[in-house]
Amino acid sequence: MLWGRAVGLAAFAIGLAACGPSPDARSPHSRRAAHPTVATATPDEAGARRAKLIFRVDGEPFPLPLVAGKVAGHPTKILIDSGASSHVVAGWLARSIGLSMKKLGDIGTDHVGKQIQTFRVEGAKLSIDGWGRLAESPVIAMDVPEVAERLGIGAIVSPQQLARGKDGVVLDMRAGVLRTAPFVETAHEMAGTGSPLVTLGEARVCEDRDSAIPGLSFVIPATIDGQRANLLLDTGAHHSDLFASSAAGQKLGPRSVPNRDEVFAASGKVARRVLYQVKLAAGSFAATADVDLILGAPDRSCARDGALAMDVLKSCVLLFGRGKLAVTCGPAEDETPDGDADADADP
Repeated sequence: MLWGRAVGLAAFAIGLAACGPSPDARSPHSRRAAHPTVATATPDEAGARRAKLIFRVDGEPFPLPLVAGKVAGHPTKILIDSGASSHVVAGWLARSIGLSMKKLGDIGTDHVGKQIQTFRVEGAKLSIDGWGRLAESPVIAMDVPEVAERLGIGAIVSPQQLARGKDGVVLDMRAGVLRTAPFVETAHEMAGTGSPLVTLGEARVCEDRDSAIPGLSFVIPATIDGQRANLLLDTGAHHSDLFASSAAGQKLGPRSVPNRDEVFAASGKVARRVLYQVKLAAGSFAATADVDLILGAPDRSCARDGALAMDVLKSCVLLFGRGKLAVTCGPAEDETPDGDADADADP
């Protein structure tokens, strides 16, 4: 999850890193081309939940999926971030509303593998407008770059952590909807639409059950200009990236050029170069994108070479189950997903 400046946007684009604990310190995120639209449960059906995704902040297009919601009854913007391995409350909001923050024995890692202090928060009472209350459980709090506070983003929800029982969670970028739906039926319906980016059983599951707050994320096989790379599925990052130290990064590195735009992980500023207009392919889906080449290394508990971000995922439907994932994408476009085109993310 990187925090950075998106050229052409009034607001800053954000990406938050997987906030899972390190393994060494454990305690006991236009044109309407045809795209996959899956017929699933509606809000009127028993047990189904649904919320609108918002891709605007302060009247300007925003490249990452937001929802309006609340933390302990206080309205805030919430980032829907598959790169986050668990739900997170931003430290600035936790302090401003008086939530108790207790240091965890676990030391978290940010997008580039640097350690960050994490806190346990009780009573966060996370809720999403139109969706309702999330299951009550302790959540992580962490300090984030002040750009998050300027944007009013006070929490991050990990969509894969919302899946319960036989129901999956559908994150539909093109329709601008987050919803629950029966996992098996929805996976079958998705198989007949669009281009599969990853099918059932192809993704590597990174699941941490040993920490005080369990984590879950997915890494998918891909190629970048023909070089194999395992990439974190990260809807909380604007630009896909590749570690310079990875095998693919070392092969492609000589073609990269410096980029002086500032981007931030939770631990601070991140140095990066850019690979312009490379072909990024996964499954039977391919798109051309500018890929950031970044310094750092992943958390060893979830080895990866980089991240697959919203520049590629903006035309996709993502289906999450407990430890299961399917992603189908429509034709790639240059525009930010429409979502609720007329609505800001102001709660």
